[in-house]
Amino acid sequence: MNFEDQKLLIIKDRRMGLSYGKLSNKYGLKRSSIQYIIDNYGKQHKKRGPKEKINKNDKRRMISVLSDSRVTNVKCSSKNILKDLNLSVSSRTVCRTLKVLQFNYKKLPHKFTLTCRMRQKRVEVVRQFINMGIRWNTVIFSDEKMFTLHGTDSFYSWIHKKQSPSRVKQIIRSPGVMVWAMVMPNGLLSYEIMKGKQKSANYVNLIKSKALPIIKLNRKDDFLFQQDNCPIHVSKESMKFFNEARVALLDWPPYSPDLNIVENIWAMLSNDIYIQGSMKNLNELCSRIYDSVSRFNETRAADVLKLYNSMPSRLCSVLEMHGQRINY
Repeated sequence: MNFEDQKLLIIKDRRMGLSYGKLSNKYGLKRSSIQYIIDNYGKQHKKRGPKEKINKNDKRRMISVLSDSRVTNVKCSSKNILKDLNLSVSSRTVCRTLKVLQFNYKKLPHKFTLTCRMRQKRVEVVRQFINMGIRWNTVIFSDEKMFTLHGTDSFYSWIHKKQSPSRVKQIIRSPGVMVWAMVMPNGLLSYEIMKGKQKSANYVNLIKSKALPIIKLNRKDDFLFQQDNCPIHVSKESMKFFNEARVALLDWPPYSPDLNIVENIWAMLSNDIYIQGSMKNLNELCSRIYDSVSRFNETRAADVLKLYNSMPSRLCSVLEMHGQRINY
């Protein structure tokens, strides 16, 4: 009989009412051994885990870096911590350690809050959209975004769970390119890299030579064009062109990127572009943008349809929030 079988018999006899003394005489074991077997039967002893990759001193340094970043009002990511502390671990290890230290990677709020007038204007325009019964599957959405070599400006940062998030400033200055894009209901995403300082003439030429031919080919004249209230979009020169070209524009509410589905598309493209690692120059960045847009057009048509279908609920959310920003 092996020792494991003997322990089972001891437990069984004990449950039958045998005393420690009788069990000691029956099995030829000390009374203390019998008591230890009974007290510890079924308990799983914790195994010693692997050695921590980040020691206590480095943890204190990590907390210090995060505290300094909050005081200086700059965002701090796991990559920033790795670089500042010169740690020989992975970014995922840093993230796990920060979570153990009760830090969370949170999205920081916008730099400014919407004023009462801004919120009222958003509500007014949204109500107009609903009353007009806009067919969102005829709307062409457009937007611009800066892509840089250092990565996307996502405004996420590590903060302690007891701290309230606050907007931080972007201190990294890196070469980049301004990208204009538009998306159509069939899922087609078109883009153009905008070179140099942009003026109304440049924007008009982009719409005339790039956007309208594609739109006419896919939609003929059955479309509405969406653009935000950027100065070159709503200048006299630009509006004159749209009137002469008979392009119907949406009266877009101010400060409303949460209603523009291209913002969601930017997030998809940014993740695809920057997940591949760092880039050496603008040519490599432009190449990645081209590849990312190509993959998007091949695989994301269903996602674009979901974004278009989300427009009615977005409008309702703005009304429910009394003009405040919504999460999309």
